[in-house]
Amino acid sequence: MTPRKSHISNLVQIACAASLLAAPAWAWNPFAKTKSFQEVTLSAAEWQKVELRAGWAADSDKNLLIEISNRLPGPLACHGALVTLQSGDTIQRAFTPYLYIPPAATKQAGVNGVKKGLMKSYALTCSCWKKDGEAACVDPGKK
Repeated sequence: MTPRKSHISNLVQIACAASLLAAPAWAWNPFAKTKSFQEVTLSAAEWQKVELRAGWAADSDKNLLIEISNRLPGPLACHGALVTLQSGDTIQRAFTPYLYIPPAATKQAGVNGVKKGLMKSYALTCSCWKKDGEAACVDPGKK
């Protein structure tokens, strides 16, 4: 190859590369939403498919442990807990990050400062994902 042909070949390669960089990107994006999902709070019927247990660890009578078993077809995101004490006071705890519970899985969360024998009730704030227009919880990670 002569030096002139080599120079022209290099210019053609540079021009092709520049045209690719200047063109809009139409490539597939793995992060693009193909289906629309909404995170929604659980209905009463969905809460019946979530098993909750609460108690204290043997070595601590000040830390309430809550066990959450997900029997829904999609994952749960639990955002926090509200504990009502017998005195009427409440203790609120946010789970940071949210407690993610896949289908058919069980996870535990703790609420510090709840002394054994002083709790009246507790409640969790949890949600699941649903496709637009559908009633069942689904896994947004599955396509």
